[in-house]
Amino acid sequence: MSSLQIGFLIAAFLVPWLLWVIGARLQSRRFVTAACWTLAGVLLAAELAEFAVKLFVEDLPFIAKLPMQLCDWALFVTVAALLWRSPRSFEVAYFWGLAGTIQGLLTPAIAQDLALWRKLGFFVIHAGIVASILYLILAVGLRPKARSLWRVFLWSELYFVVTQMVNALTGQNYGFLAHRPVTPSLLDLFPENHWGYVTVINLVALLAFAILYLPWWLVDRKMTDVEGQMTKEVRMQK
Repeated sequence: MSSLQIGFLIAAFLVPWLLWVIGARLQSRRFVTAACWTLAGVLLAAELAEFAVKLFVEDLPFIAKLPMQLCDWALFVTVAALLWRSPRSFEVAYFWGLAGTIQGLLTPAIAQDLALWRKLGFFVIHAGIVASILYLILAVGLRPKARSLWRVFLWSELYFVVTQMVNALTGQNYGFLAHRPVTPSLLDLFPENHWGYVTVINLVALLAFAILYLPWWLVDRKMTDVEGQMTKEVRMQK
């Protein structure tokens, strides 16, 4: 793990906490809005720069430059959540970002000899998505609900179907759904057979979504128990 990777991993968790602390001390909703818009601007700028480099600098066919990676889709819904504080956008960003994008920080699928400025773009996007999601939780109070699991599952299946079609038409490996990435990753543990491979990807994604919702389920259950106890005590006092 390189020092650059470690630095962005730390930043992904430290930046939202620092922004939240500053906003809490200022007690200013304008600061929260400004922070959300700034994060959205950074993400969009990095994504557009990445696309421009692929389009005008790198010698690749156009079909290899489409924004069809899961992190591209996660970036767009994260930006929507930042700009409009939309719970529906946030819930998709939450599960895709923390289940998928964070894997890009831990096991980046980029060549070791890639230019430093290209690596910076990759890590800014991935760390920025994670930082934005955490900031929306801390400062805005957005969180997934029980029904979010079903909705994000449907959105994930939409991505799965569309990306499989695009891969079949273009011969690309968007979402790593055609085959494993060449760089080491958790996908190396999945089956060799294609349909077994994509089926396990689906199952692991569902398991990751459930794990990510577990803390909120425990909080809700605790709150329900507390409210039930309070209601019982009130009835006894009557």
